[in-house]
This record gives sequence, C-alpha cells and structure tokens, in this order.
Amino acid sequence: MTIQQKGELLSCFDVASYFLVLVDREAGDVITKLKLQKLVYFAQDVHLALFDKPLFKEDIEAWENGPVVRHLRSIFGGFEANAIPAPGEIDFSIYTNQQKELIYKIYSSYGEHTASYLRDLTHLHSIWQQAIIRSSRVITKEEMRNFLKII
Repeated sequence: MTIQQKGELLSCFDVASYFLVLVDREAGDVITKLKLQKLVYFAQDVHLALFDKPLFKEDIEAWENGPVVRHLRSIFGGFEANAIPAPGEIDFSIYTNQQKELIYKIYSSYGEHTASYLRDLTHLHSIWQQAIIRSSRVITKEEMRNFLKII
C-alpha cells in the first residue's frame, strides 16, 4: 500500500470519501450510490475545466444512469438506493486546500439535490450523450475538460 502525498492525484475513493464526510446526517441528508457518482463526476469535470488537470485518476464511463466511475460502483454497489455511511477515518492531509475547496463547492451547489435530479442533469451533458451514441463507455478527460470551457 502506498502512502498518498498532499498534492498528488487523488483516487476516486478519496474524492468520494470527502463528499461522504460533508453530509449533514443529523439534518437528514444522505448520499446514495447514484448521487455519489454524480457528485464525483461534477468534481472531476469542474476541476479539469478550471485547472487543466484531473482531480482523480480513474476514468468516468457513460452508463444508462449517467456518468459512472466503475471502481466506485464496485465499492458501493451493495448500497443501491440506501444511504452510504460516513467513512471511518479520513486522512485530510492528502488533500490540498484547492481540492478541499472545490469538493466543498460542488457539494454546496449539488448536494441538496436528489440523485434522480443529478442523473437527469448529467443526461443533458453532450459529452455523456455523445459517448452513449458512439457506444464508447469512457468519457475522456479531454472531453470533460473542453465541455465546461465551451459553456
């Protein structure tokens, strides 16, 4: 097992874990598997557009329910529509201030919405639509970076 250093490319699980820590469970907020996938997608998309580099290394694929990180799907597959619990411990030292701020802003902007709303929103994104049409699962990082720059 390697030790992640601050400022290195995160894993999709690192990004997902940070979102799960932000959930205000006492207020009744929850993150389901579908909602988590969409939040992680938005974080990667915005990071690529703003900083010309990915937030995490794993690919995002076009699936019927919108963009999906296959690795996250396998990790959280058993939760289906149930709330995903907070991670046991999280090493905040691996995140830069820029990464933490971006993830927080994505959660602040999209976290209040339902999973189905976020799914429908991603279905409006031309990069997802084009990947579905061409039967290519992977939405490239270059496509993602360019998508928000032209909006």
